[in-house]
Amino acid sequence: MVLYEWKEVYNIGIDSIDAEHQGMLNLINKLFDAMSHGKAKEIMTETLSELINYIKLHFQREETYFADTNFPEYLEHKLQHDLFIEKINALKVQFDDGKQNITVELINFLTDWLINHIFILDRKYLTHFKEHGVN
Repeated sequence: MVLYEWKEVYNIGIDSIDAEHQGMLNLINKLFDAMSHGKAKEIMTETLSELINYIKLHFQREETYFADTNFPEYLEHKLQHDLFIEKINALKVQFDDGKQNITVELINFLTDWLINHIFILDRKYLTHFKEHGVN
């Protein structure tokens, strides 16, 4: 079951980054599907871990581009990445400990963060990256 469809308006114009953003949304939808079909906690744990690892890899790639191109807002952007990873790791620990359920609110938080991050922060580096040959 798909809760959120990828829309062309989410694309920033750098194919590799757009594909990774779409991959994150697909994993959020996979997590929603597991939750809505009452799948076992192990499946949801595995999917949440997969999402977290995917997000970390994506952030590392972006941050490598920031460093390689001397992106002036690198530290500000990295801080947002770090805060999100801290938050999602804390949610994962709570879920693993039985203190947090995978809920529609959690799915909405993940999706809202992703879409807002794309529209507000990721668009800031678009021109800079393109000027430095990042496609």
